[in-house]
Amino acid sequence: MTHPNTPVYYTVSSVCQYDGSTTVLAICENMEAVAYRIKQCYTTCGDEYRINAYHLTTAEDAIVKYNEQETSRKEYQAKEKEKEEKIKAYDELQSQEEE
Repeated sequence: MTHPNTPVYYTVSSVCQYDGSTTVLAICENMEAVAYRIKQCYTTCGDEYRINAYHLTTAEDAIVKYNEQETSRKEYQAKEKEKEEKIKAYDELQSQEEE
């Protein structure tokens, strides 16, 4: 998925070697900041870290996506209602032909 004009943020998380739970250590603006944050960590053999990249969602982007979703839902509901009405009419027609 593309996110035009939105910055990428990175999270640095440590993973518990016993139960797999994660703890977010930092939210960074670039990979250089990620590298320096990892350098700050006291690491031992078997330690695991995860780096995830995220795009920032703005209110304007969220509003556009929400409106698109609502429009899509209404179109789907209208099509489903039409389909149900056609099925009901077909079933009534079938029952009349059997009589």
